[in-house]
Amino acid sequence: MKKALIIFAWISIIGSIGDGAIAVYGGYLVLFNSVVESGISVEELIKDHISFLYWVKQVAYYVMPEGVVVWLFNLPALIYFPVRVITSVFIGWWVLGIAAKMPPKV
Repeated sequence: MKKALIIFAWISIIGSIGDGAIAVYGGYLVLFNSVVESGISVEELIKDHISFLYWVKQVAYYVMPEGVVVWLFNLPALIYFPVRVITSVFIGWWVLGIAAKMPPKV
């Protein structure tokens, strides 16, 4: 169990780096591409500018209810991704703390 928690925690923390990169790229597009508006949705950002990641939406449909997926992908990307980074790092550090309190496997 401890090993699984540590793996989950690090995946969460490392995954936030990718989310941060997407947030930075979205910010870059808003600042330097006059066609991209500051309210660009997650859907528009991924579909139109990071299309190699669009498969994530199909995975989301498999693991979440359709209404949740539609809602998430309609959120403003420049709000969603920074919040996701903060949340992922927080969860990762929290789970690492839980794992640290568990006794080592003998």
